[in-house]
Amino acid sequence: MLKIRDLMNPNLKDKESDLNLPRSMPIQDMDLADFGDVIHEYINVVDEEGKLVGAVKTERLAYLVSKHKENSFIQILDTMDSGVVAIDKDSRIFYVNAAYARILDINISKILGRYLSIIEPDAALLNVLKTGKEQNIDNQHIKSINKYVNISTHPFMNGDEVIGAYSIFTDVTNVNKLHNEVKRMSSVAEEYSRQIQAKNFLEKNRIIGESKVYIDCVNKAIKVANTDTMVLLRGENGTGKEILANIIKSHCARKDKPFITVNCSAIPESLIESELFGYEEGAFTGASKGGKMGKFQLADGGTLFLDEIGDMPHQMQAKLLRVLQEGEIEKVGRQSNVPIDVRVIAATNRPLEDMVKEGTFREDLYYRLNVVSISIPPLRERGNDILLLTDYFMEKYCKKYGRNLGIDRSVYQIFLGYTWPGNVRELQNTVESAVVLCDGDIITIDDLPDNIKDKPLKTDYVSLPASKQYAMQYKTLKEEVEHFEINVIMQVIKQCGGDKNKAMKELGMTRRTFYRKIANFGTKND
Repeated sequence: MLKIRDLMNPNLKDKESDLNLPRSMPIQDMDLADFGDVIHEYINVVDEEGKLVGAVKTERLAYLVSKHKENSFIQILDTMDSGVVAIDKDSRIFYVNAAYARILDINISKILGRYLSIIEPDAALLNVLKTGKEQNIDNQHIKSINKYVNISTHPFMNGDEVIGAYSIFTDVTNVNKLHNEVKRMSSVAEEYSRQIQAKNFLEKNRIIGESKVYIDCVNKAIKVANTDTMVLLRGENGTGKEILANIIKSHCARKDKPFITVNCSAIPESLIESELFGYEEGAFTGASKGGKMGKFQLADGGTLFLDEIGDMPHQMQAKLLRVLQEGEIEKVGRQSNVPIDVRVIAATNRPLEDMVKEGTFREDLYYRLNVVSISIPPLRERGNDILLLTDYFMEKYCKKYGRNLGIDRSVYQIFLGYTWPGNVRELQNTVESAVVLCDGDIITIDDLPDNIKDKPLKTDYVSLPASKQYAMQYKTLKEEVEHFEINVIMQVIKQCGGDKNKAMKELGMTRRTFYRKIANFGTKND
């Protein structure tokens, strides 16, 4: 039957016509001769029972039949941007359009009339020929031409019989490249955003530091904060491992939940199990009435910071491992275990790898804790941060003790050359001591502790030959450092042909720091 009700003329439903076309004949099988010498403007359309359901213009139907006879769809396929290949039931290729040849970089004359089963035995189109089921493949990589295509395969059906199949190929190589570039730029933007976030966090929480090694460390902490993975903080005593733990905590989904700190080296070995896991009433002599919750239970839903994890007794390491693996604790004196949901951040100043080799730290616990490792740089590797921290502590302790003091540039030189084995904590104590003991208005070398002023400076600081010694041109070391930095920046910009983005990359500086230093220099020289 002709299903063309969209073309019905509702005003002609009752109009009779002298022409009745065969109801079972599809349009593509008709011929213009079927219309004879019809002069009627409309041809009746009837349903399978012969009931009149509407009418269609004779000229319109003749046009559709003639276009099908011209195979105009072939011209459409030839102009498509997507590639098309068609095979018969024997897998012989009888049609390929120009786009297919262009996309796959093949010569049409070499494949037309050949059998796909011989040319490409693993082709997805052959499977469609066997099963009669459509199949779609996205982002198929064609190694020989280094292109990506989306492939859509379909069967030709005659009733229930598969009489052929065809594939449509869409070249998505450029789309993929654009997508990858967008992803790359998004990653760059995210990285830059994290660096700004790290800098802002330091400023907001009055954490002093702008050296690249320290900003990178904070940036890594912020990046891992949004996950629930375990983190192992590595660093010498006094480098600020607890500060990094707080940064992670303050940026994670558990930031509003408990944050419990445990110093594993400060708890006697006999008490560490009950401190971590708690105990039930009557578990042992002297146990508190009603029992006690351990640190894990107190931190349930939040974060537990295990400081100095390398000092945990070997026997407790096995119990800690079981808790981390199973997510439940065994309270002292309790028969059943208690489920807990805790994120663990561990920290140590000890070489755990060496301890594993020596057998003093469990290897399985080490790998359990060391999912993400963050190494905090010692103060001696943070360069100008030493001066920033010195000024910060000077302001803090002058305010605390009601002093109005300056600091001699020779003290800055001592501080820059000292190795600071106690790191930031040692610098803080040194400045506080100098503020308290200074008799004049300027802190000098004489106000420093003996262990610092009498300590040999870093070798790389004092071993420069006389010809390389630096002559001070400005009043303070801070000003000297600032002018030295801007000279280096300007020199690198010149070497990069004026390309500031390239200069920033060469210097390993963030955009914000780069332009801030240039702006500050310009202000001071206006």
